[in-house]
Amino acid sequence: MRNALTYARRFAADFPTTLVAGDGNGFFREEAEAGPFDLSILAERAPRHSRFTGALRLRRWLRRQPPGVLVSMGVHGHPTVFLAAQGLPHIRRIYRISNEVAGAVKGDGWLRRLWLRLLMRDAARLVLVGRAMTGHRIFAHALKNGLATAIPNGVDAPLARQQARAPAPHPWLAQDIPVVLAVGRLRPQKNLDLLIAAVARARQSRRLRLIIIGEGSADEQARMRTLADMFAEDFLLAGETDNVFAWMARAAVLALPSRWEGSALVLLEAMAVGTPVIASRLAGDAAAVLDEGRYGLLFDGTDREALAQALLRQTSGLRVLPGNRADDYSIDRTSDRYAEVVAEVLRAG
Repeated sequence: MRNALTYARRFAADFPTTLVAGDGNGFFREEAEAGPFDLSILAERAPRHSRFTGALRLRRWLRRQPPGVLVSMGVHGHPTVFLAAQGLPHIRRIYRISNEVAGAVKGDGWLRRLWLRLLMRDAARLVLVGRAMTGHRIFAHALKNGLATAIPNGVDAPLARQQARAPAPHPWLAQDIPVVLAVGRLRPQKNLDLLIAAVARARQSRRLRLIIIGEGSADEQARMRTLADMFAEDFLLAGETDNVFAWMARAAVLALPSRWEGSALVLLEAMAVGTPVIASRLAGDAAAVLDEGRYGLLFDGTDREALAQALLRQTSGLRVLPGNRADDYSIDRTSDRYAEVVAEVLRAG
């Protein structure tokens, strides 16, 4: 949502822009209401069966709009946009293809690959989040004919550093015991089981604490706590937050053990506030972002021992720091590229 607000601000500099939200819940409503764009909230509260009802609400809204472009920013929102826009040729669609789709194109289910092909047929343009996505054969034709283009994630480093100055959001972050931080939904993609096992292994040499920020079902939370039972006193599922930078800036290390990603924003966010990072080589563009280990440590994405050793190094005096690498992924630059894609689709009309 943070990047959607940034892109909406950039679009508003060149085009009449409306930010459309499915419901009025969320951390960034006040910020959205203050933006230089119109804001349309389809429902004050998220309705039950929200994907279907959300598509109906969005369709009613779209039918009243003049010809234009709808940029669908989130993988979970694409079905709503797809359903809502069928039979409305005056609204051209741009779909942003990111991390979850990477799992589909790596072989995780023919139904999701079929769904991706439907999106490509419906799209005026596809934005692939990061160069790693361009290596998948399913996008080869779309890249060749100009339907798809790759744009990495971007981070607002000055804003990140400003928000990092907020008070410590948890007492552990003001203590001397190193905190390993992971940020992401409690899903198999994020490979948090491996991280928990690696922290347990590293703790045989040094006491570490593990905090995971992200939403997850009650069953998945219970399963995670069971996996971490041997160090439960040093394990925290912190849920969601409206200021991830206050956590990141005080963590000893940010770990991204993902099985797949597109272009991981969380990696850039941690680097923007100077936090040492560890990333899986399977995590999309991570190896390129870290310049093969120059700005943080990499591991193969499967080896518990390698991750444990990386955790020990990044919580020691031998840690590898990110320097100013995040500045190479400026959100301003990324926003300009999105605005160029929107302008191209509008011109093609």
